[in-house]
Amino acid sequence: MGKDKVDLRILKTRKAIKEAFLTLVQTKGYERITIQDIADEAVINRNTFYLHYVDKPDLMENLCQESMKELNNCFNLDIKDKDIHAIDKEAFILSLREMFKAIEGNIVFFRTMLSQSGQTNFSTYLKEALKDFILSGSGDHYQNQKMKVGLEYMISGLVGVICMWISDPEHLVAEEVIGHLSEIHFKNVLDLLENI
Repeated sequence: MGKDKVDLRILKTRKAIKEAFLTLVQTKGYERITIQDIADEAVINRNTFYLHYVDKPDLMENLCQESMKELNNCFNLDIKDKDIHAIDKEAFILSLREMFKAIEGNIVFFRTMLSQSGQTNFSTYLKEALKDFILSGSGDHYQNQKMKVGLEYMISGLVGVICMWISDPEHLVAEEVIGHLSEIHFKNVLDLLENI
């Protein structure tokens, strides 16, 4: 057995803790949840919780980092190695499509975290992941004031659209949303980065 292999019991316990946490956030709100609530919902004892996480903020941080890592992995890796100006629209659409698939695969988490009862900092995590993707290959040019304002405007709109889609995925077809976003954002991203 390799060193890197994680014990199946650990994976099951962490999954139970995550599911319990998400259920409780939906019913009680993040601020009102206690460690005992999470332990009771996950059918574990408090000591077991503390074997995996330091406290509730540590659990939240771990879940947010895990979800952002999945999003970063879904972006087209070829783009990361290219000059931002060399990105074509097809690669941009592919990255959006992969992002929506990753979100859809973990939709309960994203819906819960982006809801009013979720963690208010989560949208910041999401914005930072998207900024990292768009800024890959741009070097230290993020200091440009016009770029900061434009990027914040675009990313905030993109996160707003993601929230809109997450709240009603049955009526908002992901492929149509991706098409609209690519029409709106691809040209804007290139225009914004053109002056670098």
